[in-house]
Amino acid sequence: MLGRILAVSATCVLLLCTLDAQPGPLQLWVTSANDAKYYQSMVDLYRRSGHPKFQAEVHAYGHAEMPDKLAVAIKTGVNAPDVVHLDEIFFSLYLSGEVPFVDLTSRVRAAGLDKKIVPQRIHLFEYGGRVYGLPQSLSGIVLYYRDDLFSEAKITPAQIDTWDKFRTVGRTVHASSGRSLLSLDWSYFEILLRQRGFDIFDNAGNPTLDSPVAVETLEWLVAIAKERVGLVPDRATIFEPTFFASDVANNETMAVIGADWYGLDMIQNFAPSLKGRWRAMPLPVWTDPVSKGRAATSSFAGEGLLVYKGSQRVDDAWGLIRFVIENQEANVQRYLHGNSLTAYQPAWSDPRLHRPEPYFGGQRVAELLMKLAPQAPTVYASPHKAHLVSLWREKYWSAVIRGSIAPRTALSEMQAELKRGM
Repeated sequence: MLGRILAVSATCVLLLCTLDAQPGPLQLWVTSANDAKYYQSMVDLYRRSGHPKFQAEVHAYGHAEMPDKLAVAIKTGVNAPDVVHLDEIFFSLYLSGEVPFVDLTSRVRAAGLDKKIVPQRIHLFEYGGRVYGLPQSLSGIVLYYRDDLFSEAKITPAQIDTWDKFRTVGRTVHASSGRSLLSLDWSYFEILLRQRGFDIFDNAGNPTLDSPVAVETLEWLVAIAKERVGLVPDRATIFEPTFFASDVANNETMAVIGADWYGLDMIQNFAPSLKGRWRAMPLPVWTDPVSKGRAATSSFAGEGLLVYKGSQRVDDAWGLIRFVIENQEANVQRYLHGNSLTAYQPAWSDPRLHRPEPYFGGQRVAELLMKLAPQAPTVYASPHKAHLVSLWREKYWSAVIRGSIAPRTALSEMQAELKRGM
């Protein structure tokens, strides 16, 4: 009898331990309420697509709050996520020491995703030759312009298809109407430098801010600001709602440079009354002998999906990520709900991505982005990216563009600052 009691007790303890060890729902962290809504719908779709027992909880945190919360979870190991939806700038914060994300390189290659995702984008969450995440957007850059204001000024896209032409036309526009052809932003330095075939970091993640072409590019931005071809918004950025409430609403801006998500999300949400008046066109190209090629696009920012190294459900996490990246409906819905265009090329055949966009006067914006995609630059990760962005946005951009500090001096100081931290 004692033996039976002991045997039953041992079985019960083993069963309880097994049940206690079973992981709960997959924990997915995202950076906005809109993303939370989207990913919850993706969890539901994944469940209906052959994984009926799959469970996941989606938690939304602020764009800037996410890194702090993630850092605490990594340090304490308490309430850590399984999957993280992270911006590439914040991804750089975790590259200085041991990377706290699962190396997905072999899984990505086995699935053929390195061939199906636009090749230049696959490097966005890669560091040291290892892929830690997959990008969720193409982040292709175009010039968004006000078609009504262009018509009023008798400007056509063909008249500004190079930056030299753009600058000449911009001077004429300002002289005749007082308007600036382009609203300026801190992001343009990085965007235009990449368009010219260069970057702020090399492929090993080392800063190259004080290169001659970087200095020249920044000097060009300062020059068009002085000529009033370019206008600096009151808050010195095009990413603030106040930009749309002032510069855009008052018809002071005729064009902005932005990624796919800027036009699909920000412009439409912050300027709904201007439906039908906006259009998109390729970036004017650089024709100087220094610039490499004649790319009519560039790249800026982007979010991706990563698996936390401490997760007990790596296979489940990868299954969900792969589904979201590859599933046709997942990719189409992300576009249709005004988020971004996927970098997963097989999804581009869906006719819904080729629809005329009412906000852009019936223009097929996704088709333009797809056409430009092969010209997109490769973007490499760097552990110094977040520090650089902070320095550039908070300390140097306004001072440079308003003439308080010379471009060469600013870039040399930032280069020295980053090297001290290496």
